[in-house]
Amino acid sequence: MAKWFSGAALICALLLVGCSGKHTTYPVTGTVMFEGKPLPDGDIVFVDPDKKEGPDAGKVVDGKFSFRAKVGKKRVEIRATRKEKLPAGKTGVMGETEMNVDYIALKYNEKSELTAEVTAGGANTFEFTVAAK
Repeated sequence: MAKWFSGAALICALLLVGCSGKHTTYPVTGTVMFEGKPLPDGDIVFVDPDKKEGPDAGKVVDGKFSFRAKVGKKRVEIRATRKEKLPAGKTGVMGETEMNVDYIALKYNEKSELTAEVTAGGANTFEFTVAAK
């Protein structure tokens, strides 16, 4: 049992040392404006355009966001949904009369043209303006 435990401890230590600096994150903050007003509620994702590292994400609340992200140039995706009534007589799969609908244009999320560069020593404060579909 002692050999198993010390072997497992060694593997864990090597994994921690091997990964410790590779995925260091830094605070990023900023604002998101939607058609001239702070975006009430949404999600923001910083995506590595080369897809070598996973994305970093946070919530947008009252137009403000704050989360941690890895260093580098990022493609920024911003999403927001709102409830909309279904047409009279129509219901969803579970009988719902409303559904969540994405209302931000694709060029700000799925086909985002927004970018940001996260730096180790920078302020990492960003401002984005998005519009409806």
